[in-house]
Amino acid sequence: MFRALLIAGLLLSSTLSAQSDRNAAEYNLGAERLALQGYDPVAYFEVGGAAPAKGSAAISVEREGAVYRFATEANRATFLAKPEAYEPAHGGWCSYAMSKNIKYEIDPLAFRVSQGRLLLFADTDYVEFDGDWVPEEAELLGVADRNWKAMSGEGARTAPADSFRKYNEFNLSDDALALEGYDPVSYFPAGGGKPTKGKRNLSLRRRGVLYRFANEANRERFRASPESYEPAHGGWCSYAMGAKGEKVSVNPKAFRITDGELHLFYTGLFTDTRDDWDDDTAALKRKADQNWKKLLDAAPPKG
Repeated sequence: MFRALLIAGLLLSSTLSAQSDRNAAEYNLGAERLALQGYDPVAYFEVGGAAPAKGSAAISVEREGAVYRFATEANRATFLAKPEAYEPAHGGWCSYAMSKNIKYEIDPLAFRVSQGRLLLFADTDYVEFDGDWVPEEAELLGVADRNWKAMSGEGARTAPADSFRKYNEFNLSDDALALEGYDPVSYFPAGGGKPTKGKRNLSLRRRGVLYRFANEANRERFRASPESYEPAHGGWCSYAMGAKGEKVSVNPKAFRITDGELHLFYTGLFTDTRDDWDDDTAALKRKADQNWKKLLDAAPPKG
């Protein structure tokens, strides 16, 4: 149905000449100029909980023609400090439809934070692993940005550099899934000390990277202290990162906890890089940390 509407919309849509740097008249707003159907824009981001949340009419802000509601006073304060960092891309319209030059209504639960920008969609199917958006995000996002500028006059917003990571450099599956879906907390004694597959319905996205968890307790442990559980060196083989500065895939069941950090390793028919790691752990870890930092510093942000 949605694709049929997109095709019909292509025949009817027309681009508007650029008028200004901000054109709220083109935004997706409801009654009384309400944005995001009343959802809290900060709640979508890590700082606000990384999960859609309804805002309260008692905690709201009017910003240049759009009204935003917030779930907490803290989220409103965060928004007021830098509102352009949290307002949705493409005026709050479906980003996939915008890549087809159409303004289309959203499901506020269908979202993706990419490069620190909030993207919204008509349906969660568009951002699942086999959806239409994720596999071609780099291309479609550029097209959507150009179409939105033609419609509204607004250029693509850039997020603060520290609001996202260069996670295109990380070892991730589709939809930026880490650890091939294994629960990061499960590797540690607090989570059982044994790699365990996470569940799709128990997930959490941290600064662009998606994690799954085996149980609610592990997800809450991660939420409270994510830096304690995320894998070192972007989830690549720590031995290869230390020995050669290379990104090498891993066996997610092959791991070591070194200095309180999760390290993963490549294994093959006659190879287990954990053996080499164990022979010279301190030197390899130091070099791996240095090489990973150099790799990130040199890489342009994408995705």
